[in-house]
Amino acid sequence: MLTNKNISLKFNHGFQWYCNTTIALKGYFYSDDVFYEKENALAFLTNLLPNENSKSFLKTLNGVFTIIISSENSVEIVCDNTRAFPLFYTIQNDSVCISDDVLILKNKFKINTFDEIAKLEFKASNHTHSNKTLLDSVFQLEPSTYLRFKNQRLVEKVVLFSYAIKTESKASYTDLKDEAIVIFEEAFVRLINSLQNKTVLLPLSGGYDSRLIAVLLKKHNYKNVICFTYGRKENFEIENSKKTAESLDYPWYFIEYTPALISNYLETEEFLSYAHFAGKHSSMPYLQEYFAIKYLKEELKIPKNSVFIPGFAGDFLGGSEYNKIPKKIKSHTIADAILNLKLNNTHLSEQEKIELKHEINSSLNKVDQDYQSKIASTVFEDYNFRERLAKYIFNSASYYLFFNFEFRFPYWDMELLAFFKKVPMTYKQMKILYDDVLTTAYFKDYNVNFKNEIQPKKSDLIKQKIKDKIKPRLSDTLKESILKKHDWNNYEPITKQMLLQMKKNRLPVKRIYKDYNEIISQWYIYLCENKLNN
Repeated sequence: MLTNKNISLKFNHGFQWYCNTTIALKGYFYSDDVFYEKENALAFLTNLLPNENSKSFLKTLNGVFTIIISSENSVEIVCDNTRAFPLFYTIQNDSVCISDDVLILKNKFKINTFDEIAKLEFKASNHTHSNKTLLDSVFQLEPSTYLRFKNQRLVEKVVLFSYAIKTESKASYTDLKDEAIVIFEEAFVRLINSLQNKTVLLPLSGGYDSRLIAVLLKKHNYKNVICFTYGRKENFEIENSKKTAESLDYPWYFIEYTPALISNYLETEEFLSYAHFAGKHSSMPYLQEYFAIKYLKEELKIPKNSVFIPGFAGDFLGGSEYNKIPKKIKSHTIADAILNLKLNNTHLSEQEKIELKHEINSSLNKVDQDYQSKIASTVFEDYNFRERLAKYIFNSASYYLFFNFEFRFPYWDMELLAFFKKVPMTYKQMKILYDDVLTTAYFKDYNVNFKNEIQPKKSDLIKQKIKDKIKPRLSDTLKESILKKHDWNNYEPITKQMLLQMKKNRLPVKRIYKDYNEIISQWYIYLCENKLNN
């Protein structure tokens, strides 16, 4: 146990904290292609760090982790690119207090003032931005960030990884494709070595990212795999998901989100515990897979040491952001693009837009004062990488942890990130290189290259942009009808329970009918403010 009494570590869901008197670690990592976790990882860090520059060494780790190094008058904290195990800190009474549970800090210091800008960010994007939480004076450790506190003050902040670049790769398309295949193979060898033959639970959608995981597990002869998908029985993902599992000879389950499965969940202590655990006063508690994981654990009785491997953010590597990023984006228009594309989940007044744009510009400068020398589109990607992907997408893995399961994130292997961030924009548009590698090097050989793919074509993107312009002019009734039509995960009855609870408490709810997350985010903020009394 750490001797520093101002550090409180509570959560041991899925992954446990491993501690001695000066170091605490949660997660796993590779160093020089050797896999470390649990006691071995702690012993490795304990032996190495006294002789190494911790900041430089921590930058080399490849994995999913949070590490604390505490000495007599200083504390260093660091986490990987996913921020899967976040830390929170506050400076009170000339003391730095750190915890993995934001409620410990809130209750200990009776912090009940909410940050209004953070609340606005949350409503607009389903998470807070930069180092903010919903609470005034409580901050979070950001993704891929190293902080050092000395004599009860924050004295150093270093961003250890950035997706923004100054120059693209000059390699030919053929060479890039060959290199991508090699790097995918190496990344998945690392993944499989880390699994130690545990049962893999694969959330298998109809898309490419989870399918590649299934194919590579099969290619490397990993037998202990269970595939599943979930939602409404009309879910368009089902057909290709099931066909993939059948082609690879893996068992496949469909978990239908029936009224019996999703009813009355708000009334349970279990769900409220989950909401606090997953939300952390900084991220929307994601519901999409919550009911499926609960079902797999309680009804299908999957092994307790199962490991979930979602296909999180594979499309980002491929260049999916380039379907949205303005083609003529410049350094001085990055903040506008972020505001319009990433903070659009609620109606914003002109004054609110000005305030949020100021926050975005401030964040861009704090991450990299030299960002204007980088390719503007990659700075946009990096902002999304650090904000939405970490605090919204990867934070959604909280449902695996809550039910006490481990996870792996193969697409966030450092070698894959380092390679794909330099792929020329020409090959990122429409995910040309990425999709080519997946379909020709993997899917064809395993008979999982289907005719009715759900990958968008250029014409689909043009149609969608037209629809996005027209939709705000439609009536709320029509917008709600369109939303229900595409509700494959049965979010409408799930979030309706939240709407009823807010209405019961006479709390206002603002709708633009973009998606159902706008309901969850408002409900969660009210929960944090203790306004949901029944």
